[in-house]
Amino acid sequence: MNIKTISSLRAVLHPFYLVALCFILLGYGCQKNEQTPTDPAKDKENPKDPEKPGPPAKVIMVPSRINSDNLRTEFKYEEETARLNEIVQSDGILTKFLYRPDGSPSRYERYKDSKIQQSLEYMVNKEGQIYKIFLFDSKDNTMGSWSITYDEEKRIKQLKKYGIDSKLSEEENISYDGLGNAISVVLTKNTKTTTMSTGYDERQGIYQQISYVQLLFLTHSTPQQPRTLLSKTNPLSVDYLPVSTAGTTYAYEYNSNNYPSSLQVKQGTSTEMIKITYKTIKPK
Repeated sequence: MNIKTISSLRAVLHPFYLVALCFILLGYGCQKNEQTPTDPAKDKENPKDPEKPGPPAKVIMVPSRINSDNLRTEFKYEEETARLNEIVQSDGILTKFLYRPDGSPSRYERYKDSKIQQSLEYMVNKEGQIYKIFLFDSKDNTMGSWSITYDEEKRIKQLKKYGIDSKLSEEENISYDGLGNAISVVLTKNTKTTTMSTGYDERQGIYQQISYVQLLFLTHSTPQQPRTLLSKTNPLSVDYLPVSTAGTTYAYEYNSNNYPSSLQVKQGTSTEMIKITYKTIKPK
């Protein structure tokens, strides 16, 4: 090949080499950019993985209606709160709860067919706790008083009942488990002692979200769940020693929020079915 031919080929291929070189340099630049670490400041501004949403808030529910075979009960609250104002029963009994400005209960009134039957006044000590309850009949005559002692968790641990003559007539001592359930109630009356022991489920208690439920229900414990209102979850069984009263067992169905929606109560040969309806309240 002569010199002229080689020169001609160089002239033809020279532009091709330049284009190829541009592509090579461009590819190298892209590869280098891919290997360059990202700016930490930009990462903070535009995080790759957005924060995962937290767990959904627990639904807070209070009973609005409880219907059994022989009784319908309606619970009325102050607006969207857990403060219970009234309990209305189909047997003509109406219970009203009155409160102090700080939200603590001040008075309990129980009516039958619109006539007052009983009232209670809650007394507050300097620590702000209800330490004594005075009882009155339909004519506002004194019926006696109850003295209340609390444990370190502000749960009722002792209840002493005094008659009109101010003499002690009855005493209850209450023990709790780690979940806050009353597992033992020792009742002493007329020198006789009865112990009530209770086993529980691990679901949401029917009444647990009602404000001051222990105090409000001391004289209003439901016949199907006496004193188990002192607890956080739901009783499965209640036994008595000595065995002077037949034990009671409870079987539940639950709603999607783990609150009991129905309840079967068995005591001896007796069985009762109960349906529970709730309302949702705003968290505090």
